[in-house]
Amino acid sequence: MTDTQDSTRPRGRPALAPEARAQALAAAGELLAEAGLNGMKARAIAERAGVSVGSIYKLFGDIDDLVRELNMLTYRDFAAHHREALANSGLDESDVHGRLMVLARAYVDFVTREDARWRALLTFNRRQSGTAPSYYTQFEDDLFNLVIDVLAPAPGLDDLAQREAAARALWAAVHGIVLIVLPNTAYDSPVDAAMSQIEMIVGAFIRDAAARR
Repeated sequence: MTDTQDSTRPRGRPALAPEARAQALAAAGELLAEAGLNGMKARAIAERAGVSVGSIYKLFGDIDDLVRELNMLTYRDFAAHHREALANSGLDESDVHGRLMVLARAYVDFVTREDARWRALLTFNRRQSGTAPSYYTQFEDDLFNLVIDVLAPAPGLDDLAQREAAARALWAAVHGIVLIVLPNTAYDSPVDAAMSQIEMIVGAFIRDAAARR
């Protein structure tokens, strides 16, 4: 009598449990918050998640795909933080200057609290070659749209193209100040110094927009 394989017996490795992906993503998120991109090692993620190294690649494709997914979560949290700050400010939409400063403070607060995640996002984006997937860049566009919406009532910015250009210019200015000033230990209070410099930029922008009406 010849042996035959029982057709009801599973072949190969058992399938990953449905919760394995969520566990791996959570473990990777913890490592990203602790060590930035240096923590994005498949073995370290697997050990913390309680899965095999091979499972990490099976679940996410490669480490870049995993980091991209974590960065989308950072973008999501970043945008939610800013929307919450605006909602809690109590400022009327006509107070463009005040609402821009609320967004700027939210930016500073998020970067201060989530420094490793934010720097990992920036470093990862700089390292990528070619065009990023549209589903990824949409998260960044959503952030710019938030600033564009705040600028809508501003004098001299009736044209959407002008508002879009202004939003990107303001974003670049705030971003540059945050990157340069917050890590600078020469300041007694880097946060206060950053906010003071941002106020100069925003105030000058509002005055210039009003003068061009």
